[in-house]
Parts: sequence; C-alpha cells; structure tokens
Amino acid sequence: MGNTFDPQVLHAVLEKLPDYGLELVETRPDENSLVIRAASGTVAQISLASLTEYYAETGDEKAPATFVASIAEALTQDGPPDWEEARGHIHHAMCPRMPEEEALPFSVGLTPHSARHFILETPSNNFCLTPNMLEQWGITEEDARQAADENGDRLLAETELVVQEGNQGVIGYFALADETLNAALLLAPSFGARVRERFGWPLYAIIPNTRRFCIFSKDYFEAGEESIREFVEKFYNDSKCVTPELLEVGPDGIRAVGVL
Repeated sequence: MGNTFDPQVLHAVLEKLPDYGLELVETRPDENSLVIRAASGTVAQISLASLTEYYAETGDEKAPATFVASIAEALTQDGPPDWEEARGHIHHAMCPRMPEEEALPFSVGLTPHSARHFILETPSNNFCLTPNMLEQWGITEEDARQAADENGDRLLAETELVVQEGNQGVIGYFALADETLNAALLLAPSFGARVRERFGWPLYAIIPNTRRFCIFSKDYFEAGEESIREFVEKFYNDSKCVTPELLEVGPDGIRAVGVL
C-alpha cells in the first residue's frame, strides 16, 4: 500500500506524545497511522494522513504539536463517559486482521484479512474499547456486544439505503452522516432483514475502507466484476483500510470469497 509515514511528521508527533501523557502502542506504516494509549487506558488508532497533507501544503512547524494536543484533549479530558451515557454510542467496527499480539482489544477475526472489534463513538473521534474502560463501567464484554448489537440495529433503521441502478444491475450503499460507522451496519443483527428483499440473501459486499461500503447481488458481481475490482483497488489504498476481499454475507455470517 502507498500510505507510508512522512519521516519528519512522524518524528515530530512521536516526540510530542510523552509531553501529553500519551504512549505509543504500535506504528502502522501501511495505514499511515499510530495506535496510542492515554493514561486512562483509552486506546485509539489515529491517522496521520490529514496532518501529513496539511504539513506538506503549509509547512506549519506547529501543526504536529497542535495535532497531538487535540488528540490528548479528546482522550484525557474526563476519561470515558459513564456507562449510561456511553452505552448508546458503542458500535461494532472492522479493521485489518493483525497477529494476536498486535490486535486491538476484543478483536475477533472475521475473514483472513479482517477482524471485528468495538468502538466508542464520540464527537471528536471514535475510540477502541479497552479492558480498562469496561472495568470502569463495571460491564462485561458480552454487555458491550449487546449494546453494539442494539445500536447497530437502531442506526440501520435510521439510515437511508440508497439504491442505484445501472447497466450491470443494482448496487446499494447507506447514506450515513458518519461514514466511519459503516461496519456497524454490516454487523447489525437486523442487516439481513433490511437488505435481502432488494439484493437477495446471501449477497455480496465490499468494504475496502471504513468510509466505503457497498452491497450487491451475486448476479451483479458476475456482470460488474471489473468495475468492482477497480473500486476496491482504489479505496483499499487508504489510511483507514479494512479489507480487499469480496465478502459473502448471509445466514451463516460473513465469509471471504476472495481478494479483489
């Protein structure tokens, strides 16, 4: 993948992390992102893509420090909200599948290239759930999963399914205000009931990055395979990549048909 670190930006950000009580957990060069931990135990994956682009355009030497300060404020201002406030903002999410020792907390493999985990949606960013957060809330992993299921179903019911017809057939996507929550819809228990009448069941889906998620029938893929491959190749090369796979979604869950 082409999204690699700008050495100058990376050095400046890493240099500032300790000043704000942040700890580097992992670097992900292929995603141009870092996984960091706050003193509260909150873990977040942060992309350097926008900062890198801004720095390249402006040369603003203060930009990395401002960036780190804003992340620190979001992560450490009061710790996580209490459970009653947080439970309505817990969602399922997807990310690239990593070795067990590098995986995000509560990460479970879905396919050879993807995994699911939990996030807390906040106005400033979405944060990975951690064991420390669950301990503070006095809940179990199953409680978090139930909240994510309920919130996914609610979000799915509230979100418009946009259907586009073309020469090769019909393709659909969801008009989300926050496109980073696409995986919450795909992993919602009611997903099949929402889409099966229009697209069949099982159906095919692609989610090359967190902001790009499309569904279509198996017949559509046979007719439009070339354009689908081009779409995945274009959007998987992204700092928020998920999977390059063609996914079959149906009664038996999600499985990878192959890499596009």
